[in-house]
Amino acid sequence: MKFIHKALLITFLASLPQLAFAVAVEGLYLSTVEVADQSSAQRQKGFSLALAEVLIKTTGTKDITARPGVSQALAQASNYMVKYAYLPQPDPVSPSEDALANGEQAEIAQTPSGFPFSVQFAKATVDELMRTLDLPIWPANRPQVLVWVVEQTASGYRFVDAADLPQSLQSSFQRRGLPFQLPLYDLGDQLALSSLAAWSLNQQQLQDAAKRYGVDHWLVLRYSQLSSGGVRGSWYLAGRKGDFAGDSALLNTLQAASNDAFLSASVDQVVDRFARQMTYFADAEANLFRLVVENIGSFAAFTQLNGFLSGLEIVNSVKVRSVEGDTLVLDLSTEGESRVLLRALNKEPRLSRVTQVGDGVVEPSTM
Repeated sequence: MKFIHKALLITFLASLPQLAFAVAVEGLYLSTVEVADQSSAQRQKGFSLALAEVLIKTTGTKDITARPGVSQALAQASNYMVKYAYLPQPDPVSPSEDALANGEQAEIAQTPSGFPFSVQFAKATVDELMRTLDLPIWPANRPQVLVWVVEQTASGYRFVDAADLPQSLQSSFQRRGLPFQLPLYDLGDQLALSSLAAWSLNQQQLQDAAKRYGVDHWLVLRYSQLSSGGVRGSWYLAGRKGDFAGDSALLNTLQAASNDAFLSASVDQVVDRFARQMTYFADAEANLFRLVVENIGSFAAFTQLNGFLSGLEIVNSVKVRSVEGDTLVLDLSTEGESRVLLRALNKEPRLSRVTQVGDGVVEPSTM
């Protein structure tokens, strides 16, 4: 059997520290859902709901349950489960003092209606399920997005900080498995970027303000209240390299019934953009990449490189083909499309000059 071979020339900068351009997302195979009670029927329902949430995160597809074969897998979700637990119910929510002072209807307490049900699934079996059903695979190494939320009010523009943000923003990112962070909004942020500049999508100031956070991508969510009671807003996604399928940035406008609905819909659209670029389908036959890596001057540098390459989910194996001075030639067997490997290599800050130097057909290495 022959493999398509693509040769890449890489310089490895072993002296650079690990930067935070991408992070390995934890908890992709763990999900917490709510069940009505602790009966066997509700437990089985909880397994199905939790597996569906895990597949949304690992495939990058929010409507994953509509894919062929997924509903049958969800019906047997316990087969993929490692452990489960019923978590303590949250404390009853009492009305705030402000609500009482404003004469709003006061109930003694709002008792939670269900039980939080946490399920941990086995990574190997879930991964095999995705390959069997030919579902997209989104590697755990994902970009972290810096998010500014800006609201237009009657008195002007204001940043919506963590204390005022609806819970829907965090839950939407968590549900889709994309890491994000909020600005500190400290003096440094205030000097770098005003709420008006953020609302106006001043690209240079946004880029300058994002530098301190060491992220590849940033997102502006801006909205205003309509007289009808709804919300109209837009999201703006940009990054250091402008690698959105040839676009330097993306902008989309939408209308929603509430702030929560606007934020949730925006996050879904943004994550869909990332997932379309970063997911891959496992190939039945392996692809072989030959990597020519320069500047491997020590065993420590080789260990760093090997650990990084072996940790990529698309990579099945790494074999040393030859060593000459500080130049190392490696054969990588991969299961997905070449664009996913190239993107992962270009995201690694310790690699520079990732250059494709030729195509060809070679026999698989026997090393």
